[in-house]
Amino acid sequence: MIRCLLCQRQPQHLTSLASHSFLFDMARCVICGKRAVRRCEFCGDALCEEHLPPEKHYCIAYKPASTAAEGGFESVEGIEGVEGLEGVGGRRRGARRPIASANLGIFINNFSLLLLIIISISFILQLLIPNYTNLLILNPLNVQERPWTLVTHIFLHASFEHFFINMLFLAFFAPVLERAVGSRNFLVVFFLSGIAAGVGWCLTSQSPVLGASGALCGVFGALAVLMPRMRVYFFFFLPMEMWLAAILFALYDFFFAFSGDHIAHTAHLSGLFFGMLAGVMLREKARSVGGGFRRGF
Repeated sequence: MIRCLLCQRQPQHLTSLASHSFLFDMARCVICGKRAVRRCEFCGDALCEEHLPPEKHYCIAYKPASTAAEGGFESVEGIEGVEGLEGVGGRRRGARRPIASANLGIFINNFSLLLLIIISISFILQLLIPNYTNLLILNPLNVQERPWTLVTHIFLHASFEHFFINMLFLAFFAPVLERAVGSRNFLVVFFLSGIAAGVGWCLTSQSPVLGASGALCGVFGALAVLMPRMRVYFFFFLPMEMWLAAILFALYDFFFAFSGDHIAHTAHLSGLFFGMLAGVMLREKARSVGGGFRRGF
């Protein structure tokens, strides 16, 4: 059923937008920033005509055939497409739906949730096992002897506040990126951004470091490139677009990089820049071969 992007009523406003003319001019596609025409039934995003089909944006209803084996999907007939697609093709054949799994079905194409659970368990282990943190923390002075700590430090946190803020950030942004690029590409961005953050910290400091912040900054950077017009709320109350929020985060970390405030600003910057680079690579790959961001690196 086609509905108005602004008031969610029946189709009369799709052709005659006089009652919403001012507001409609402000509605922009979350992918490219062009004037939006409709809202996706499944993910709810405002989209232009070009990005309205499910393969053109990060809609949870679409799964390319080339990645079917990755998430355990089977081809089914007759799944309805995005709301409003009657004008651009109507019912779509060959859509994907998950095969039911007895125990782990919830994690199919939902690795952001799995990461949140694993990091939460790791934080509990930090509280219960005295030497657990020392075994996994990243120390620039011995990273050559313990290179695995470039990964394991992502699963550690210094305090409950540190843990809570990072998990809140992960819950907000990681699922969006995973829907956009697919689970495999999401994991690549997350872990390589975390490793890049660790390397950046080792090059600028000799103090031990821990936390998922660098990896999450990579997620944020990738989203800023792939969906620069997506609206977020800076400090939960100030609305702005992703590209501007990324710039503000980068400036904050840059100016306080060597302030001695016990925050790994250079790790944040390293993760953010790697995530932006990954976003550029995914975007250019999608433009060169078509089929959306899920085509991979």
